Amino acid sequence: MNKKIIFPIVGAALLSGSLLGFDTTNQTNAYNNVNKNIKQSAALEQTPMQKAQDKLRELTGNTYTLIQGVTGKDAIHFKRDSVKDDIIAYKANGKLETIGIKINYEDLNGGKYQAKLKETWETLFPGEEPKYVNISESIYYEGTISSNALQNKQIYMQENGKVYGIDYAPGEAPASLQEEAAEVLSRLTDGKIKQGAKLDRMYVRDGKPNVYQYKYKTKTMNVSFAIEEQTLELLQADVYLKDGKGVDNYEEFQKRENEKSAELKKLTLDTLLENAVKDAKKMMDLDLKGYKGTSGANAWDEDYMTFTKEGAPSVTGRFNKDGSFSSFTVDKYDQTIDFYGMTIAGPPNEELKLILD
Repeated sequence: MNKKIIFPIVGAALLSGSLLGFDTTNQTNAYNNVNKNIKQSAALEQTPMQKAQDKLRELTGNTYTLIQGVTGKDAIHFKRDSVKDDIIAYKANGKLETIGIKINYEDLNGGKYQAKLKETWETLFPGEEPKYVNISESIYYEGTISSNALQNKQIYMQENGKVYGIDYAPGEAPASLQEEAAEVLSRLTDGKIKQGAKLDRMYVRDGKPNVYQYKYKTKTMNVSFAIEEQTLELLQADVYLKDGKGVDNYEEFQKRENEKSAELKKLTLDTLLENAVKDAKKMMDLDLKGYKGTSGANAWDEDYMTFTKEGAPSVTGRFNKDGSFSSFTVDKYDQTIDFYGMTIAGPPNEELKLILD
């Protein structure tokens, strides 16, 4: 009914303009151009905070009150009110740098992932749904990780809704894997501990063998390692010895970190490469001869090295302030599994498929 009324009025107005000598075509174009310029100006005037709010609304279906955090030279940071661990950063030119938020699944109010998450959980884990959803977007990556209430099942999904990995706590591993796990634990503890490692997680990736991760913990030691099912190849080993020396405040923590950083900077690349070859062989029976090594350049990765060799998987190692290595991870198939519970990352431009249970 409204359309029947509006359209004749618009027609009459244009006709009246024509009779009065106005160039209605030019007038209409001018109006459209002004309207377009107004919209463009409004878009240009939108603040980074407004853009962040729009992005959160797109992802979650919700409108949040944001608090501005640190404003650096290249980016402005925000977080949702009363939420401590948000990562929301926009560049000075107004473009999104990175966003990482965690939300309860039940609090999603639509958004770009909710429907696909529901469908995927019903497919992979019938009768279950996620409790938590971690959504990440940046210039490098778009996707989400969802996990259920007990944190023992996680699904990794890209923006296009394709699932490229899941991990969960399995009931048990094949007998051959259990035998291998006992040998690995003994090797990583210099024969002092021959049993007690618990099966922690199983990683399932598209078209790749399953990977089983084991963990062993005491008051003085944390050990974790991961074994590929079909090959029984050790893909990750980490031995962390606890020194029992806690810190009471941030200043004390910062002092200890600065001292550690100073010691790390004294280590030469030749020393680290020599130690890496020796320790990788001992811990994982992994031969790093012929690999090139590069050290981390930032404060958060200065105790890490990446080893590369043409035709071989890259290897990441973590070293101590004395130059010895306590951790190695093999990035087989160009797919990186973060064995500390963050993400499974596929190679660039890989076509990933839905994983079926």
